[in-house]
Amino acid sequence: MEAGNHIAAIVVPGLRKHTHFSISNFRRRRKRQRLLAHYVGNTQVRLIEFGRPYDWDMLGKQLSGAKADVLICYAFPNRIPQSLLDAFPRGGLNLHPALLPYYRGPHPFHRLVADGQQAVHGGVTLHRMTAGFDEGDILAQVPFCAGDWHSLGSLTNAAATSMRMLASEAVPAYCRGALTGLPQPAGDFGWARLEPRHLMISQALTREHADRMWQVLGLHPGIYVDVAGQNVRLAFQIRRLGPPTGKAAAKRWGTVALDLADGRVLYFTYSRLLKRLVNFRRLFARTPIPRPRPAIQLFGKVEG
Repeated sequence: MEAGNHIAAIVVPGLRKHTHFSISNFRRRRKRQRLLAHYVGNTQVRLIEFGRPYDWDMLGKQLSGAKADVLICYAFPNRIPQSLLDAFPRGGLNLHPALLPYYRGPHPFHRLVADGQQAVHGGVTLHRMTAGFDEGDILAQVPFCAGDWHSLGSLTNAAATSMRMLASEAVPAYCRGALTGLPQPAGDFGWARLEPRHLMISQALTREHADRMWQVLGLHPGIYVDVAGQNVRLAFQIRRLGPPTGKAAAKRWGTVALDLADGRVLYFTYSRLLKRLVNFRRLFARTPIPRPRPAIQLFGKVEG
């Protein structure tokens, strides 16, 4: 909106249906209204709740009067029917949290951290929506820097900044015909679906890799280690005990000692009390240092 664009409507996930008044739904709606007022001010923007079972015909009718040039999507788990995309003159665009064509799929952030590939393929891609998931022409990308992966908060801020740049700069250029995009290369670039094995801390990981997994994945969905055949949920590292010992992971008094590639490390085990302490600590965390303006790369740019 700061760039002079107009938001015709915002579609958000529908809330769980109850047969009686729901305090939780009331709070969520109030929170959404406050967020909307914070970001758009007095501008009138229609808010549409859309949940399962999905009624695409009804959504199409609700959006028919929007008079928008393009549909922009982020983190929607289902394929949007082509008939709905065709209702917009410029079709649909998706914001994907990885540098396509790598890490297509539903959990790119999680898998990038678990695989240790965030420095290579971390970022946000704006691409056209097609019949295949995350396979459309790439219009623009914003790579992340190393500091963006310091914590879940810094990662969230980096993603929001990148998406704001893409929505305010690349999308208008695409709607004007000044940005055509480039097809994605053919080949198998992996599928970013998170499985339980990706959340396991093993001896092959370095301390830095394991710590990053805690920072980004620790609170949700969690990280684990095998202790005597049982998966124990871990919290953060306490200290390095020394070099690797070759011994198995051992649990004692709310802690776990385990070998990593570059040392034996003592961890806290995860608990509700520790979660509360971590969240309380984050309330008083230092304000992150503003990152330099990230670089945006445009694909298929039409000169003039």
